[in-house]
Amino acid sequence: MADVRLYDAVNANIVVDGRTIQGFQDGDMFSYTYKEEKVKTTVDAQGNPAIAINNNHLATVTINLTGNSVDHKYLNNIANANKQVTLQITSEFEKVSGNQAFIVKVPDGAFGKDTPKRSYTFEVLDMRVEAL
Repeated sequence: MADVRLYDAVNANIVVDGRTIQGFQDGDMFSYTYKEEKVKTTVDAQGNPAIAINNNHLATVTINLTGNSVDHKYLNNIANANKQVTLQITSEFEKVSGNQAFIVKVPDGAFGKDTPKRSYTFEVLDMRVEAL
């Protein structure tokens, strides 16, 4: 029988500039995505393909907090200062890191019956992803 690896969200963390972020909203705590594919392909008119390695490491990381998170003020201060930070995501299965990250989008705001949600969007200039 194959071994089954068990995911536990408690073991997934995101660290911004040395500080472990806390106080996430329901659903995805944080997410990441590369801006482009790792390889670029083209095909000429006669059907001959060409392929190129894309060395672009630009990525987007989004952190989804509750409006009353202890780290809402921390991230807001980073955004207002246009501060360059380091960023690291870890779980039992992956390590994602970047040494040059900026908050490019401060959260939209809404207030109502439920706890407010605040999503911070980072642009990471040098993201690396390693499966563990």
